[in-house]
Amino acid sequence: MISFCNRMDTMPACIAEISIDLGVCMIHIIWGFIIFIVALLVTFVIAVIPALLLRLVGLRKASDAIVYYFAGLLANMILLLCGVKVKISGDIRPIQKRIREGEGFCFISNHTSILDIAIMFGKLHAPVGFVAKRELAYIPVINLIIWLAHSVFIDRKNFKRSVASVRKAADNIRKGQSMVIFPEGTRSKTGEIAPFKHGSFRMATESGVDIVPLTIKGVRTGLEDRKHAFQKSVCYLNIGDPISPPKPEDREAVSQMIAQVESGIREAYNSLG
Repeated sequence: MISFCNRMDTMPACIAEISIDLGVCMIHIIWGFIIFIVALLVTFVIAVIPALLLRLVGLRKASDAIVYYFAGLLANMILLLCGVKVKISGDIRPIQKRIREGEGFCFISNHTSILDIAIMFGKLHAPVGFVAKRELAYIPVINLIIWLAHSVFIDRKNFKRSVASVRKAADNIRKGQSMVIFPEGTRSKTGEIAPFKHGSFRMATESGVDIVPLTIKGVRTGLEDRKHAFQKSVCYLNIGDPISPPKPEDREAVSQMIAQVESGIREAYNSLG
């Protein structure tokens, strides 16, 4: 296209073609935004409100079933609108079976994109809550879905509050509610995995449940690093084998376990794609 534009006699046609392309991209973006907003509103009416009412009258299991079903649908729709195809490796089925039997797990994952949460809701096919940053609590509808999924909002700028949030998450797991935490503390903008914060693992060591390492790669191209509206991308989700944590008072064993989980996720990350 640039070579055509270098000729003055083809400049009007070139400009017209660029205008059409930009117009089509803008229509795609607006259309996708409208569909997303409509989906949020529909989810609020047919899922969030009934789930809240069921929670108020003590029907937690029915409330959870509605929340996780529609959260999965909404998450997969978001991935579809973003043109993201997820390739999954590892076997989640034994973990799903144990969750159905009432067991809770601590899922530990690297963090690359806002879409990571959509991947968890849409592709794990397991009822999980999140240790989510406090800022998500201010996004309408999304905040209610995350809260109804038994998530815990954490203020990483306040040490006392963050410790209390991790303890609350550990209590959730002891009650059979699986939780996801991103031990890097924030999203990686470069693709490099940042060092894991040891405090993030207190959720697993205090609750005594198995840790499931998760590795995500290539998701940023679907949103933060996308080049154009019609871009399609492939990302990867690897599900590791469960790891039993040591007792929290055995600090040396805990440090070794954290190093094992972190190195395993890094190795899986380098092998994906």
